[in-house]
Parts: sequence; structure tokens; C-alpha cells
Amino acid sequence: MTDDEIHDFGVEVVFNQLRKEGYAIQDVNTKTGTNPQIIAKKGAELLFIAVRTACYPDKGRLEDFVRLQMVEHAKMHGAVPYFASVGIANANAASDEEMSVPVKGAGFYVAYEGIELIA
Repeated sequence: MTDDEIHDFGVEVVFNQLRKEGYAIQDVNTKTGTNPQIIAKKGAELLFIAVRTACYPDKGRLEDFVRLQMVEHAKMHGAVPYFASVGIANANAASDEEMSVPVKGAGFYVAYEGIELIA
């Protein structure tokens, strides 16, 4: 998988979970370098969600400068900034090294624990 495909996969994981949890998805932007990736609403709360995806053994990490940008951008729009970290591993792998190489069309293990408030 390319870096863009890995990113898209992570955004899809978060998107699907948010929908299951009753969030109304207002916009999704999977373009790398654009934040937030997901704009959602639940009740009166507007959420701006940055998503980062990494391959085993890592999980997605939010860059410090993006954290600051997200806080400012959300503040300007009356939204609350959140971060979603996703980790993926090749489920068909026979070794740790192979688990770190995602293969399009293969099975995946996904590590995702929900969105976290950016403070």
C-alpha cells in the first residue's frame, strides 16, 4: 500500500466507527497534509478530527505544529479539536517485519481506541 492508501484506510476506520457511534459526518477530506480529515457533529458539538495512521508496531502520531493548528482552526469555527490515532498490521504476516508491511487486499489488524480531545 502507498502512504496515501494507508492514510485513507485509517480515515475510513475512524469514519465508520464514528457513524456507528451516532455522529453525523459533515465532511471527510483524505488529502494528505489537510486538516481536519473529518468534520462531524453529535448533538450541538461540532468536532474537527485529525487522523494519523501508522504501520505496526507504531500508531499514528499528531505532529506538534498540527496540534496547534487544529486548536486555532477549531476555535475560529466554534468546533472542538480531536485526534484519532490508528495503527495497522498485516494479518497475513509470518513475522514482525512482515506485519509492518501493509499489502493491499490483505487482512489487517487494526488498533484504534477512539478519538481523544486535543488540549
